[in-house]
Amino acid sequence: MNRLITYMLSLFVAVSAVAQVNVSGTVLDKDSNEPLTGASVIVKGADGKIKKYATSKADGGFAMSLPSVAGCRLEVSMMSFAKQSIPLDSVAFPLTVQLEPGSTLLKEVTVKSDRIREQGDTITYNVGSFAQQQDRSIGDVLKRMPGINVESSGKIQYQGEDINKFYIEGSDLLGGKYGIATNGISHEDVGAVEVMENHQPMQVLSGISFSDKAAINLKLKNKAKATWSFHGDAGGGYSWQPDGAIWDGELFAMAVMPNFQNITTFKTNNIGEDLSA
Repeated sequence: MNRLITYMLSLFVAVSAVAQVNVSGTVLDKDSNEPLTGASVIVKGADGKIKKYATSKADGGFAMSLPSVAGCRLEVSMMSFAKQSIPLDSVAFPLTVQLEPGSTLLKEVTVKSDRIREQGDTITYNVGSFAQQQDRSIGDVLKRMPGINVESSGKIQYQGEDINKFYIEGSDLLGGKYGIATNGISHEDVGAVEVMENHQPMQVLSGISFSDKAAINLKLKNKAKATWSFHGDAGGGYSWQPDGAIWDGELFAMAVMPNFQNITTFKTNNIGEDLSA
């Protein structure tokens, strides 16, 4: 009986091992044919979701196991090199992935439209190309950018998923309360919006724990840097019932300097509008 159980367990392990696909290979510099250490190697499914993630070792090698690679793609990227994307349906392992210097492929990895540029995992939107005359805040412009959705509260989603960070010139000034900036910053102060895909907000986990969510970074125009920016609205009138003056106003102030960052909002009214949010 014990022999039968042992045999069945061995058979199960063997079947499980056969069912796994070993995605392995080597990442090389195409010009020098030298191995590249620390290249990001990602396997994405047909739905675009990350299935496995690894980095190349000192010899350029990488290895991952998956139940199936049907419909999957292998994406290999590294700073200063053009990203490679390889369909895995009909390739043999181990793979040899040769990366070319990014400087020679900038035209190929950049979206041809002047409105949007793509480089590595960062997509840059030119704010001026999407802005319209009636826009008041950067949130109004974000709504027109492909892949970005902005709710009335200022909450942002990218490709249907909540973003995990909102930066202004690389600084996280507001944490999760970034709706203040979305609805408060004038689009005229912002030159570009960067969407950083697969963003890991905790630097200590970079390369160890991978994220499939994106972050947004606002790149300010030079005129909005190293100075205070003020924007606001105010209105008033007289009410006959109840009898008396009424008002509604708000002020948004922002300063983003090398050694000092601040965002201040002030709102007041006596018309019954709840300002607690």
